[in-house]
Amino acid sequence: MASGFPMGRRKTLLSPYFSYFASTSSRDLSGNKAPYGNNGRFSSVTAQIYLEYGITDRLDFVAKIPFSFSQYKDDYLNNVNNAPSDLEVGLKYNILHFNEQKYYFSAQALASIPAYSKNRNPATGYGKFGSELKLMISGSERSAYFNIEGGYRQYFGNPTGQVGQLTYISTSGLHLGKSNQLVGEVSGVSSFRSSQFTPANPASNTEFTFVKANIAIGQRLWKENWIFLGIFHDIVNRNSGIGEGGTLTGIFRF
Repeated sequence: MASGFPMGRRKTLLSPYFSYFASTSSRDLSGNKAPYGNNGRFSSVTAQIYLEYGITDRLDFVAKIPFSFSQYKDDYLNNVNNAPSDLEVGLKYNILHFNEQKYYFSAQALASIPAYSKNRNPATGYGKFGSELKLMISGSERSAYFNIEGGYRQYFGNPTGQVGQLTYISTSGLHLGKSNQLVGEVSGVSSFRSSQFTPANPASNTEFTFVKANIAIGQRLWKENWIFLGIFHDIVNRNSGIGEGGTLTGIFRF
């Protein structure tokens, strides 16, 4: 969804996104794998709206509005929580472009705002305000495109404390004729602060690393409006649940 490409003055991108995630096992900080106790299983469905609006040819307003349906169930527990997650709002600025405006280098600053109660489990986040600074480089040729992002995210306040996270995404897309795309993506988060992983409440974990791989096929609907169907699987886990799932993403420009 997000990328280093600027939207352009008074142009809008609207992207609805749906994902399903399921996990029955985890790895500890040493990489040792173990199933959840008592036949435990965590699952979640996320529905999200992502918005970009071009204020100028280089400056964009960005916002993300997510909602999560989460469940942890085992032989003794059945915790369900349907709630918003962290709202994100901010600005993206195209610092430079080159090679006949085929390649772009941009920076993005976001504020993260909790929109839920942290009293229910599974929690949908830390329940704390945060911020993120991200750098992005994107490029496009006739038959393919790419996007690489790296960022640092900080959450503030007690009792969670100041949690720091590195975020990273690498995406590559290949045009298959005029109406189809094949997209591959590797993304992950590394979080730093001492914490034990709790399967029944994974969003409260503050020290972990996960990397997931996603592959998706895209179908053009009309003009530059697309729909993508994908599957993903975790490929690296430390102190986090091992999961897999699917995604459905729409891209609409106007």
